[in-house]
Amino acid sequence: TLNALKIAQDNSSKEVVFMGVGFETTSPTIASAILKADEEKINNFFVLSVGKVIPPVMRALLESGEININGFICPGHVSAIIGSRPYNFIAAQYSIPCVISGFEPLDILQTVFMLTKQIEEGRVEVEIQYKRIVKPEGNKIALEKVSRVFKIVDSEWRGIGKIPLSGLEIRE
Repeated sequence: TLNALKIAQDNSSKEVVFMGVGFETTSPTIASAILKADEEKINNFFVLSVGKVIPPVMRALLESGEININGFICPGHVSAIIGSRPYNFIAAQYSIPCVISGFEPLDILQTVFMLTKQIEEGRVEVEIQYKRIVKPEGNKIALEKVSRVFKIVDSEWRGIGKIPLSGLEIRE
């Protein structure tokens, strides 16, 4: 993202459009680039924002009635930004356990063990396996930047349709 900003700086007579794609993991970097472009008055830098937000699509899947799920392995990279709290509705409203996982083989094995243990013990919680990275409150600095730059809006998901409050749109 910052490379695109540098390209815009170095080519001030041309319009530079950055495709802002991804989930909560990429949105802080995109937000930082937009803030920097504004701060440095780089007026030829544009972002086409098609960012998505994960928890609403999880809700939509659960509300669809088309899936029968016993537990969620939640993404560690997304959760490093948003924390564990945005998944609490899954445990509270749907009685489905969740474990936020890292990506190493041992992380996955431990996550499956933790999820299986919750199910076996009849517990319904949001647990963090990936504690070396994920905090319940998430990354406050990243979340603040995202909140300054983006607003959450309804968004189309390919193959699913429109999901309420699942997209990121740049604020005016």
